[in-house]
Amino acid sequence: MNLFLVLNFIGGIGLFLLGMRLMTEGLKVAAGDALRHILGFATRSRIRGLASGALITSLVQSSSAVIFATIGFVNAGIIGLSQAVGVIYGANLGTTATTWLVSVVGLEFSLKAFALPFIGVGVFLRILARYGQWRAMGDAIAGFGIFFLGLDVMTDMFRETGPMLTPAVESEGVLLLLLHLLAGFVMTVIMQSSSAALAVILTAASGGLLGLPGAAAMMIGANLGTTSTAVFASLAATPNARRVAASHVIFNLLEATILFLAFGFLLGLVQWLAAAVGMGHSMAVSLAFFHSIGKLIGLAAIWPLTGLMVDALGRYFRPVAGSLARPQFLDEAVLSTPSLGLRAVDRELNRSLVAASHLFHDAIAAKRPDPARLTRTQGDLRTLLDSINDALQGLSADDMKSRQKEALPQVLRATRYLEELSERALELDELARRLPSRCPVEDPDTAPLLTALARDLKPERLTETGLDPVFDERYQVVKSELLSAGAAKRMSSRQMSEWLDYFSILRRAVKTAGRARLHARAFSQALDDEAAPAETTASAGENA
Repeated sequence: MNLFLVLNFIGGIGLFLLGMRLMTEGLKVAAGDALRHILGFATRSRIRGLASGALITSLVQSSSAVIFATIGFVNAGIIGLSQAVGVIYGANLGTTATTWLVSVVGLEFSLKAFALPFIGVGVFLRILARYGQWRAMGDAIAGFGIFFLGLDVMTDMFRETGPMLTPAVESEGVLLLLLHLLAGFVMTVIMQSSSAALAVILTAASGGLLGLPGAAAMMIGANLGTTSTAVFASLAATPNARRVAASHVIFNLLEATILFLAFGFLLGLVQWLAAAVGMGHSMAVSLAFFHSIGKLIGLAAIWPLTGLMVDALGRYFRPVAGSLARPQFLDEAVLSTPSLGLRAVDRELNRSLVAASHLFHDAIAAKRPDPARLTRTQGDLRTLLDSINDALQGLSADDMKSRQKEALPQVLRATRYLEELSERALELDELARRLPSRCPVEDPDTAPLLTALARDLKPERLTETGLDPVFDERYQVVKSELLSAGAAKRMSSRQMSEWLDYFSILRRAVKTAGRARLHARAFSQALDDEAAPAETTASAGENA
């Protein structure tokens, strides 16, 4: 093989991968909410998850993209782990669309004339479109054309040069088959795309470079290699991400084991099926049958075991205790799709609200907490808030809908108020350690009632300022009684001043907590309005 052929081969793979990336990323952005609704359909049963995963993978031609999106939906709370496993099965099944597309269309026709118009239309749409979703659709259309152009380059190269390179090897020796399996695995790990690896295997086999046994073994290896993408993505990801990735690995390992054990029988079966449909001359069609039958066998084998597998995975990859600083819902898979990233940000923001409320309650508790623990919790909370802000700024606003973009400042305001609340909590704890255990006012129940109101804020009573009028009225009573006690010399001016400072900081903390809650609620409401405006409007009318 001379240098020119090597460069042609690399270029063909490059075009194929570039086309897949443009197509996948474009469709994810252009149909982000539609994709969410389709996979949301999976929440009712595992069989629906299977259908959704297969359908979407067939459309975007990338099981990895669907698996990443599924991880995001699990983290965003749209689907549960049991339903996500069904989507993973469907994504694996959907990869058979690539093999049939390549074997029946890509190897039987010249695709260049078909591909170029798609590239042209997609590029012009990308240039002329005013909105992010239409530009993303342009990317997807252009990627579709580039996908076929790369396939055309590889097909032509193998068709012309394959028989001259080396004769097709038909040996079925176990060692040789294992070497082919390893080659398919390594090829997929390097390309990070089983679809691209399968396209190379099909075109090489059709061009005479590979025999049927070797190509089939490489397909098994490619199926195993595709798990590397999910594994690499989940190494530093959330527990849910690792569980979904583990289900993907288990499915493919079980499938590969069964296929290897029944290898000889399956080769005979797929050749018979290809001949039965009048395509016995096409090795690519036989391989497409092999790939499809393999996925169906793997699905039939693992389906009865799914409940046990989900229960087992639920016991592993648990969150580390005390890991407030580490996000539980934000990871690369989620943030790659803006609509999912915003949902994950919303969940982390609510998690921060709960943590900040606990910190505030501990600081004003009757029994003094460990100050080192409060300081440590505050540090963890600030780290989590920084992660939320970084994630938000990393999302592409161009790919969001207008209502979503308008809601982004709500998150930044909420995180700012939560950080301020954590600072006020530590100030309150420090002041409380210098003050007597009981506030020396005329009515002994006045101050404890104010503190109780601070701990038990009613979200429905919050005004636009963030304050509960009942709390504010009680605060004014306490303030007045403290001033009266100071004037009557029932306490020193210094002690009165410190108590006034304490309750003033308490009021600011309550106001800050209320504002954080209001901004977080406004952000959540914006996401719900964008997802289901009619339903949300009806709910708002009922609440009014």
